[in-house]
Amino acid sequence: MRDLYGSTIYWHETRPHLPRPALAGRLDVDVAVVGGGFTGLWTAYHLLEADPSLRVAVLEREEIGFGASGRNGGFAMTLLDMGLAHLRRNHGDAAARAAHLAVAGSVEEIGTVVERHGIDCEWVHGGLMVVATNEAQLARVRADLAAAEALDLPGFRALSAEETRAEVHSPTYLGGLLEDHCAVLNPSRLARGLADVVERMGATVLETTDVTAIDEAGARMRVASPGGEVTAEQVVLATNAWAVATSWFEAKVLPLYTYVLVTEPLTDAQWASVGWERRQGIEDKRNYVHYYRRTADGRILWGGTDGVVHAHHRRRPSIRPDYDRHRGVARKLASTFRRTFPQLAGVRFTHHWGGPVGITARFVPLFGTLVPGRLHYGLGYNGHGVAPTHTGGKILRDRVLGKAGDLSELCFVDAREPAFPPEPLRWISAELTRRALLRQDRQMDEGRPGAEMDPLLLRLMSRLG
Repeated sequence: MRDLYGSTIYWHETRPHLPRPALAGRLDVDVAVVGGGFTGLWTAYHLLEADPSLRVAVLEREEIGFGASGRNGGFAMTLLDMGLAHLRRNHGDAAARAAHLAVAGSVEEIGTVVERHGIDCEWVHGGLMVVATNEAQLARVRADLAAAEALDLPGFRALSAEETRAEVHSPTYLGGLLEDHCAVLNPSRLARGLADVVERMGATVLETTDVTAIDEAGARMRVASPGGEVTAEQVVLATNAWAVATSWFEAKVLPLYTYVLVTEPLTDAQWASVGWERRQGIEDKRNYVHYYRRTADGRILWGGTDGVVHAHHRRRPSIRPDYDRHRGVARKLASTFRRTFPQLAGVRFTHHWGGPVGITARFVPLFGTLVPGRLHYGLGYNGHGVAPTHTGGKILRDRVLGKAGDLSELCFVDAREPAFPPEPLRWISAELTRRALLRQDRQMDEGRPGAEMDPLLLRLMSRLG
């Protein structure tokens, strides 16, 4: 794995994988899905569930779950935009409620699929605990709770400092909220298990198949690869951050690298000092959040704290294997871990990796059609795509089948898609925004005014587009 990813990814070690053969020759199908991550796999799943007679092919350049789908923190959660309060502010009450409920439904439906098909992905539906470690973060937690109440959303509960620390024993917690609609899982096992399922349903899954061109070929679409070509009635583009390499999306998606550490397995005594019996996922309310969870074999995955954007050039693209590790971010992660859990100061870290997530200018995903009735897309999950990709698969299913419904009315379907500026302005703007957001995080930690600055920083972020 080191050659592919630039680091060893813990999730992949838990299930050995032999890539399927690449495309060789010519293949004719009804639907070709480009991308073997969650968006592509859920699209194939929902299509074949709706119409088992469809001929569906999934084409992956590397191997199933190579991108964010196989290396993320493993949270199936409802987060869209920077939080529920932001979603409501930016899209209005009706749209925010509909979007949240759609993704909350996907959390439950993923669990049902996992159980029905026997996918061994270490699924634990323990909810999400959002914690505040300073007063400004606490204000953000309260804003999300107020938004949930205003939108009449079920499954949210406020936590006092004492209740939060009783759940997980950290002296840094000042309060928080508990949301029911969240599960933690092994994302690589889910991706590879889902690929097995769609194969059994009749899909053709091709790995190590580099798609070099997608174009119209008379009445059909042509997907070209060095080993052959696929012709299809319709094509779905599901490459997330890697879509930056296409002319369609190089100005619509910004690859941002986020990083994690994983500890050695904790002893029973160490777990007793932490608690965490519910096994819920945890995030704080920084701009660059910390996200963390327990693993099935008793480790802690600890991620976030910073994100890195690289300038994008044809000769040196913004996504490269040598970006998959970052010593500076790793040191920050280790420091914040030990600050959060001083009782675990002696615990060693055994794994460190990162990868690009697809950031959009509006901080919600993009779903739509490039060629009517022929070429569709779904991407840009802003680091929280495990559950929204399931929702997206249903959106893309309906788009392929020509069906209209409530999902087509969601605020991230066929919506205005602001563009990022061209390089080098894009990288400069992204780096200035990153520094401003990190500076605000430091100010909030120091007890200086922070939450009040949030709208200003959001406006700064919007200037990226």
